[in-house]
Amino acid sequence: MATTTGLDVRPLSPNIGVEIHGLDLSRPLGTEVVSAVREALNTHHVVFFRDQSLTPVQQAAFAAQFGEVTEAHPVIPAIEEHPQVLAIDGAADRASWWHTDVTFTQTPALGSILSMVDCPAVGGDTMWSSLQDAYDGLAPAFRQMCDQLIAIHHDPWFAAEVDQRGGYEWNGEWHERLLPALHPVVRTHPETGRNGLFVNGQFTQSILGFSKLESNAVLDLLYHHCEKPEYTCRFRWRPGSVAFWDNRATLHYALDDYGDEKRYAHRVTLRGDKPYGPAMPRD
Repeated sequence: MATTTGLDVRPLSPNIGVEIHGLDLSRPLGTEVVSAVREALNTHHVVFFRDQSLTPVQQAAFAAQFGEVTEAHPVIPAIEEHPQVLAIDGAADRASWWHTDVTFTQTPALGSILSMVDCPAVGGDTMWSSLQDAYDGLAPAFRQMCDQLIAIHHDPWFAAEVDQRGGYEWNGEWHERLLPALHPVVRTHPETGRNGLFVNGQFTQSILGFSKLESNAVLDLLYHHCEKPEYTCRFRWRPGSVAFWDNRATLHYALDDYGDEKRYAHRVTLRGDKPYGPAMPRD
């Protein structure tokens, strides 16, 4: 389908994911195109671009049209000479689990932009899930319960590494320790006002005030619910492909099905705000 700016937008699924064709991301997009891409992101949660050739500097410049580019990661080092760019290298680590980026911080990233440099001919796809559609798909009574819940997000391994280093930097601020973060189980999107779930099996540790049995039962149900195929899309990478996803409304999962094949990409992230929702109103 075409937008008012003439963009060629092709949905990947009814609920999440579109490819946008006809743009060169290495050049400034202009106000109208940026607005149209942002609208597509808010509506479809993740947008994809093919046949791009981006240096780390150009990738960060593209991202900066949509917000403030953060440090590459709160704990993992950036690539050399580019403090805003994180290497995603399948030879070193494979994020083959459903997660939302850095929700263990007080202000998780707004969004992430991944530019694929080298990838297998087959395998190594990434899947995304719409947390807003997953929320809408809950039974009304269960939605109402979730609206009242607050979750504890933390990564003890990153916290231990931060303790060894003596601190970490995030959003331009130095923190001596990586402490648990409290986030609402239901998050309100600051641009659209739409509610969505905001939990993930990687960083959500428990529900505040619940016993371990109660917390595990509710969270496991939500995780399985969010993974329903109806809420997901799957993207097959090619070198030069770029994905831009809304970290406030999605989970993602990098499939580990490519053996010893090379899979290498660069990621930059956009500064986010403190999550809020029915259980934790905006300050």
